[in-house]
Amino acid sequence: MTDSLNQVNLLIVEDDAIIAEDIKDICQNAGYQVVKTAFNAGQALLALKAFEIDLILLDIHLDDDLNGIDVALYVKENYPSIPYIFLTSYSDKLTLNQARKVFPSGYITKPFNKEQLLSTIDISLYNHFHTHHGRSINKEKLNSKLIQPITEREWEIMGHILDGKPNQHIAILENTSINTVKFHIKNIYDKLDVHTRAGLILKLGK
Repeated sequence: MTDSLNQVNLLIVEDDAIIAEDIKDICQNAGYQVVKTAFNAGQALLALKAFEIDLILLDIHLDDDLNGIDVALYVKENYPSIPYIFLTSYSDKLTLNQARKVFPSGYITKPFNKEQLLSTIDISLYNHFHTHHGRSINKEKLNSKLIQPITEREWEIMGHILDGKPNQHIAILENTSINTVKFHIKNIYDKLDVHTRAGLILKLGK
């Protein structure tokens, strides 16, 4: 887990420098912290030892003796708490079957757009949170750590966020406007010192 709990630390493992830079730009503009871009498996393994990483974006076909699946196996054995999303230009049955065997938290086929990348990251973190923590957050315990406590309405909205519901869906469930939902979400972020949904999930999972 990151020391700065309002950040999500990403490791990008991609041997194409142009694609790697595009991914980095998209992620940083969305509020994520890219701690390292690795262009081969060796650099990726070193980065795992050097940085605290919350999520890995991992190209399957690396120009190296070790491929992305080899890296995933290493992560699964040595860093089981770190989820990883596979990136690949191949969507054939063989590649998909190989990828499934190491249980990635997500899978993106190149070329992809900004929305596909960010939604896959969000879904991956939601799923990882529920797998390891479920909805077992104790309200009293959380509020005891905060200067300003989470209100009942904010608690309800935070629950919807943890379930991965978009703002429009939350507004319908809470019988209110999207602007009101956004207002409550901003208050939640301010109280917990986070800036993104992913940052909220990671902080609550600490």
